[in-house]
Amino acid sequence: MKASRARKTGFTLVELLVVISIIALLIALLIPAIQKVRAAAARTQCQNNLKQHGLAVLNYESNVGFLPANRNILGVQGAELEEWLRPGANEPDGDEDSGPNWAVFLLPYLGEKAIYDLWDMKKDYGLQSIKAIQCTVPTYFCPGRRTPGGLSTTYSTRPGALGDYAACIGTTGDDNVSRGVGHATGMFQIGIDGKGIRRRQVTDGMSNTLMIGDKHVPFNQLTKGKWDCSIYDGLNLDCHCRSAGVAGFGFAASINDMSSQKFGSWHLGVCQFVFGDGSVHALRVDLDRQVLECLANIADGKPVPPYE
Repeated sequence: MKASRARKTGFTLVELLVVISIIALLIALLIPAIQKVRAAAARTQCQNNLKQHGLAVLNYESNVGFLPANRNILGVQGAELEEWLRPGANEPDGDEDSGPNWAVFLLPYLGEKAIYDLWDMKKDYGLQSIKAIQCTVPTYFCPGRRTPGGLSTTYSTRPGALGDYAACIGTTGDDNVSRGVGHATGMFQIGIDGKGIRRRQVTDGMSNTLMIGDKHVPFNQLTKGKWDCSIYDGLNLDCHCRSAGVAGFGFAASINDMSSQKFGSWHLGVCQFVFGDGSVHALRVDLDRQVLECLANIADGKPVPPYE
């Protein structure tokens, strides 16, 4: 009687290659899905950040009686603000400077009073303590672009904390008339003691007006000015605010757009904003500039066309 041979078990080379191919295919299908989930989560967190900014602005206005100034005007004369806001007005004395900005004024309303208390409201950015200008605020960062942290490496007088959001100063590229571009048109304008404009000046309606949005920073310019200088820098407009409208202020065309005065995000196809009433909207990056003009101007009296 012949002994039976034990049957060997295992994968053949062909079977192993088939299994590897199936696994590779599943991974290839899964990675885009994971990326979409991460992008959606980042966009949602960005919306939450903007919502907090909007509530902070409204609480500020409720307590102070004014919307936050885009930045403070500093000077020894009483007519400093008039010089910046009325064409032809000039003392002259040449002592004007600009101090803390909206990102500083909102700190107590974002649960960051300890950082706010480090600031001297009568001094400009360059004269603040290192601790004040380098404190990171997580809600000032969009997770679609980066994690919180880092310091500006150029442009601002000293390295300071960064941020991914900008206040809307309107349609002209400036928050005052001192450079001859006409009267400021945005919700955030220059002021004294943190006091900007009053709510009643937003005659187009708070729900039709841009407040704070995604600040465009080119892909290869992180931490570099003038695109990504300190969010607290009140002297250099490109650090903390942006314009929107027909005068060259559409949304950034891509993450490689080198403009320093546009809104823009790293979210796919949209740029997100909190409006004056605290609502958050994702605007298409191909939105017509005329529509942007209507949304950025607080008092043009024009009806706002559909934008979503």
